[in-house]
Amino acid sequence: MIIQGTYTSEVLQSKRPFVAVLPEKPDDDTKTIFLLHGVGTDYTEWLINVPLEQWAKDNNIAFMCPNGGNTFYTDHANDENYGAAIGDEFYHVMARTFPLNMQYANTSIAGFSMGGYGAIRLGLKYQHYSNIGGFSPAFVFYKRHRNDPLFKEVFYKGLEGSDNDCVKLYQDRLQSGAAMPEITLFCGNEDPLDKYTQEFYHNITAIKQHHLIAYHQQAGFHSFDLWLPALKEFIKNKIVGQKTDTGDVWQTLTN
Repeated sequence: MIIQGTYTSEVLQSKRPFVAVLPEKPDDDTKTIFLLHGVGTDYTEWLINVPLEQWAKDNNIAFMCPNGGNTFYTDHANDENYGAAIGDEFYHVMARTFPLNMQYANTSIAGFSMGGYGAIRLGLKYQHYSNIGGFSPAFVFYKRHRNDPLFKEVFYKGLEGSDNDCVKLYQDRLQSGAAMPEITLFCGNEDPLDKYTQEFYHNITAIKQHHLIAYHQQAGFHSFDLWLPALKEFIKNKIVGQKTDTGDVWQTLTN
């Protein structure tokens, strides 16, 4: 069942579009995954490139796809709080709109590229999501010297040590004593972002008493040739199978 709709965002003071893909008969066992898109795409991108309707039927999963624009799912100047609007407000709107059991254990967030970064950022900042999938996550702080207006806008509130720093958000969440989501990372071995994905993994595993995190390197660059199988694997292991790793997972390609 595919539903295209709009809702009124009180945070952003505007109408916002979304796509929801549900199994035919949702029940208390239905899992929900919020899917975030990348730069230059929109809320329909996952639906176009992945057979979400069939996967919803086969796995009893509801997929929620908000529109994030090119915002990087951060909070900008002038109260344009896209992070809060998508990570928190959209979650509550979907929970009110659809007959789903969206308790913590049933709910996950994932995304590709910009949306991979957004999924990690929002999944750590807001306590709605028990699993996070970061597919080729765009940890783009390294682009700070490009004098890019978009970069300055989306990271208006800072870089390292700020609310946009996923390592800091992880540390804050850990120190708060709140439940910690499991993080699964995927990235292509030819993708320049792989270096930063690995760096994030190592920064997390260096934190004392961190919770388990998994990194899986795939063959390829930066496309749905990677993200489709990444989401499929994420669903198989973390959502349906609810596989519990006994330690951190570090998986790189070998020649």
